[in-house]
Amino acid sequence: MHRYHLLLIGLLLRVSTTLAQPVVALNTRNNSDKPTRTAIAPRNTKASEAPFFLKMYGFYSLLTPGTEINYSSSQSQITAPTIYKPINTHLGAGPRAGIGAGLIVSDFINVGVDAEMLFGATLKTDYNVFVGSSSSTASFYAITSNTTLKVVSVIPNITFKALSRPSYYIYNRLGLVGGVVLDYKTVSNTLQTPPKGATTTSVNTTDYTKNSLALGYQAALGIQFRLGQAIRGFVEIVAYNQSFKPKELQGTTNSTTNGTTSVQSSSTVFKDLGDYNKENPYEQPSFNVAMNSVGVGAGLVFRF
Repeated sequence: MHRYHLLLIGLLLRVSTTLAQPVVALNTRNNSDKPTRTAIAPRNTKASEAPFFLKMYGFYSLLTPGTEINYSSSQSQITAPTIYKPINTHLGAGPRAGIGAGLIVSDFINVGVDAEMLFGATLKTDYNVFVGSSSSTASFYAITSNTTLKVVSVIPNITFKALSRPSYYIYNRLGLVGGVVLDYKTVSNTLQTPPKGATTTSVNTTDYTKNSLALGYQAALGIQFRLGQAIRGFVEIVAYNQSFKPKELQGTTNSTTNGTTSVQSSSTVFKDLGDYNKENPYEQPSFNVAMNSVGVGAGLVFRF
């Protein structure tokens, strides 16, 4: 009896083993049919360009609209007419140089602040005239005057990109200008020749020692273009409207006749309301000095 049980158990084991093989093969085949998933490497985002920049630039004035026109005069003899003509140099003319820093706010707007120096072109005038009522009493004066102006300014500004391309963009910039007058003076050399007697040479210095802030605005239209990964160049047309008011003047005259030198000094203050007859110091009405200019600027921008 036990022998029949053992034979029955062995037969059942063989049948179950035979049935299990197709199932295992099917499962293996089904698993092999499934697509194999490949690990995807994380995507590297493109590094954006630096939002901060530094710049350095130069500027030269071509026009000085709205500034005072100065004249040179000449007279060949006392009975001849005095001929005058305007000079080409005005205050505000000459070179400027500056540095700046800024932030790229968006694809269309930059903000920044510049610091620049106006070196100014020397304004030279000549006066060659006779002073007197007749040829026997009139003295001939040959006067050469040189006026210099230097101003350092701070210019907060905003730039609007009008047309932007990968290699360049066209822009316009607006800024407010606040400047400090470092030097504003006129030095005049005079040679006085009387009809008889010794000549007199003199040097007169008119130094505006105190001035108001030189305030105004700036407008520019330009193009910036790529030179390298972090370097750009730019060229622009810039207009400045800037002016100030002198507050105090110190005048000194050194005269020499026959080897004898004399020195005279004076002081003048400029007021909106004052007294012409007041002395030490003298009082004169306030006036405005315009130093406008329109010209061409160029420079480099460094992104970091």
